[in-house]
Amino acid sequence: MVRSDDILLTAEELRLWRHKRSIWRVVVLLFVLAIVAMFFGARPASNAIKAWQARRHAQRAFAYINDEQWNDAQREAIAAYQLRPSEPQALRAVARFLSRVREPEALDFWKQLQNQQSLTREDRRDEVTIALAGNDLSVAELALNDLLTRKDSPPSAADWLLAAQVAEQKGETNEARKFAQKVLDDSRADEPTQFQAALLTLAIATPENADTSSTGAAWARLRKLAEGKTKTALVALVVLAQHALSRPGGTSSVPSSSLVPYPSQKKDDTEFVPPNDLVRALENHPLAKTPHKLLALDLQMPADPTQREALISRAIADWKNANTDSLVALATWLDEKGEYQRQLDAIPLSRALQAHDLFLQHLDALGALDRWSEIKQLLESEHFPLDQVVQRMYVARCNARLGEKTASENNWKRALEAAGGDSGKLMTLAEYAERNGANEIAEGAYATATNESPKLRAAWQGRLRLAQASGGTKKIHAVLTGMLANWPNDSAIQNDEAYTRLLLSFSNSRNDEALVTNDENSSGGALSLTSIHRPEATQGVTPNKELNDIERLAQKLVERNPRSLPHRTLLALARLWQNRAAEALDVYANIRVAPNALTPSALAVHAAVLAANGRTEDAKTEAAQVKVDNLLPEEKALIQNLL
Repeated sequence: MVRSDDILLTAEELRLWRHKRSIWRVVVLLFVLAIVAMFFGARPASNAIKAWQARRHAQRAFAYINDEQWNDAQREAIAAYQLRPSEPQALRAVARFLSRVREPEALDFWKQLQNQQSLTREDRRDEVTIALAGNDLSVAELALNDLLTRKDSPPSAADWLLAAQVAEQKGETNEARKFAQKVLDDSRADEPTQFQAALLTLAIATPENADTSSTGAAWARLRKLAEGKTKTALVALVVLAQHALSRPGGTSSVPSSSLVPYPSQKKDDTEFVPPNDLVRALENHPLAKTPHKLLALDLQMPADPTQREALISRAIADWKNANTDSLVALATWLDEKGEYQRQLDAIPLSRALQAHDLFLQHLDALGALDRWSEIKQLLESEHFPLDQVVQRMYVARCNARLGEKTASENNWKRALEAAGGDSGKLMTLAEYAERNGANEIAEGAYATATNESPKLRAAWQGRLRLAQASGGTKKIHAVLTGMLANWPNDSAIQNDEAYTRLLLSFSNSRNDEALVTNDENSSGGALSLTSIHRPEATQGVTPNKELNDIERLAQKLVERNPRSLPHRTLLALARLWQNRAAEALDVYANIRVAPNALTPSALAVHAAVLAANGRTEDAKTEAAQVKVDNLLPEEKALIQNLL
């Protein structure tokens, strides 16, 4: 309405018109403000909602982790992280899940979380545990130090157990024993923590550093724990039973992967629990299942070997009609006894076809009896729908055993193709191929698995085993270089990569010429250090700088773990190559080495060091103990004139 028209309105009409116009102005202004608010506030609101949802998923993940429901925990942790990767609780859920399932990637997430907020005591415990699993002692020590020096609460038994584990991994046996004893002396320690502390005490009780009192206390604690009705009590019973079977006169049916340390040479009554008591306890434990009942039968066999057949018949009669899990346990137990035909008789094909694990046990029993034609017929008839990878690798093995070389090679390749980029299937194929001598297929499967999952440690370890079996130092070093890129703080990998690099640098110095030769002009026939050739410079690094770098690394590793013979071997060789024979020999001062730690490589280097110091006879005596076939070419050159 224009201004000239105002005279046509009454005063009341003009007031109403002005009021209406004011309302419209307010409405328009509010609308504009709402648009602005939505533009600037939508993202923060969305982020807040996502953060809340992420925290909710994280809380569910924590609950599933506590209940050991790993699939559900993984799903919730991933959901939390995908909603908001920067949310602390989401990071904590992923880190905790990965730590509990022993995945080294957990350390990356703990580091991200620490950059946002302080880690809790439980966080630190998980961080120490996964760092130890990955042999990352530097991270483990930092996290442990925080645990033991926190001001919010004093260290608990769980913290002292971690301190014992760190000390044990560093080779500090006395410290490890002291920390473990703190756990055993703590009345507030829960059963699982006491159990782990007792096991650690026994594990470090070698003949060289045995402590009778602490060992006796550990066995006593295991016996006390075994008296209960809990899950830990059952595990303690299994440990005591396996230990009883490993004593002189025991049975060979105890798995080689047993957690029980080797028994001491001297009879110790504190370790002994009467087998009959163990049998009753295993049979009457409320949580005992078929494997535990079968272990009870194992305990009865040494007492009266004539009862072996009766006990096996009893086991078959008791469980041949049981559920699938019990049948799998029975089949495994019979296989350990070499009773393959009785397994086939007790669990016929019609029953084995009803479950995947039972069918594979059936195939393994047929294989042990060299009935490969039957296995091939079963697989090709597809009575049981196996995964293509599993089926092809089993057929490949049958082909090989039947002399069908071309068919075997083709089926191995088909299995590798069927595995595709699935890391789990690739690992199954690689491990099976490695066990059956198909190293080319195993190597390809392991390599593909590391490409798909760069931090899949089992795959890298498989590649390393195959490289070591090939005897090629360059191949071994290439694998170790890849491992070091993924685990730069792993002391074992650091050591082995530097050691093989040191060997390679000298193998390139002069072709077809010995690294160490006899100096005919020196007295006593000692080896001349002047005849040791320095390596050529590689990749722009001067030989002296490379040697100095390796020596500094070796010194740090020895300082971190003084009891490690591989670390000292690396340091001694680095000094030997620098014509510092006396200093190389000093590396071995004040160290006691268990006989099983004397590897061919360690013996070869030590023999070379002895020879370089003029102790030729001692060097020859030591070189004679070396299994030369287990040495790398560069290591053989070290002692070739001593043999």
